[in-house]
Amino acid sequence: MASKQYCLKYRKLKRIYEREIGKEISDITWRRVLGTLRQHFDFKVESPNAENLVKLIAGYKRRYGIFSGRGEGFNERWKAFKYFYEMNKQLSGEGFLMSLAKHLKVDLNEVPRSTKYYWFSKANLSYKSTKLYESKDLGLVAFIACKWAINKRPIVMKSADVNDNFLTIERSNNRG
Repeated sequence: MASKQYCLKYRKLKRIYEREIGKEISDITWRRVLGTLRQHFDFKVESPNAENLVKLIAGYKRRYGIFSGRGEGFNERWKAFKYFYEMNKQLSGEGFLMSLAKHLKVDLNEVPRSTKYYWFSKANLSYKSTKLYESKDLGLVAFIACKWAINKRPIVMKSADVNDNFLTIERSNNRG
């Protein structure tokens, strides 16, 4: 059974989240949000920074609608976000893209021009190669771009056993 203090803080955090996103949520939705926070951020309701984290995540959810902890590659996307968010300096658009490509281990020449503009527009920024951006603003662009990078990676073989891979190839050739 949860303590009275825990229950009070739990409800307070839910009200903070609702205020930040601008609408009420059901108890089951709130439990899912907490589950996500626990899974990805080592979140504890009783921790002193719980309110700040709830405000931060709810603020991103309200502004961008894409900031949930569910989905493939969230941890990697979050690391990319934090890397640029915590950089605390200004970068040109072109400098950021070069740094981003290095961080994500992708070839910038393989990224379509329209995709670069899309990343910035999803973060409510307009892209210009010479414009200076605060790295805190670019964190969200990195979060969005990381999803693209994850989707472009080759599919990993399911088995490291050479014979298994050979048999899979053999079977597919015999079907054709």
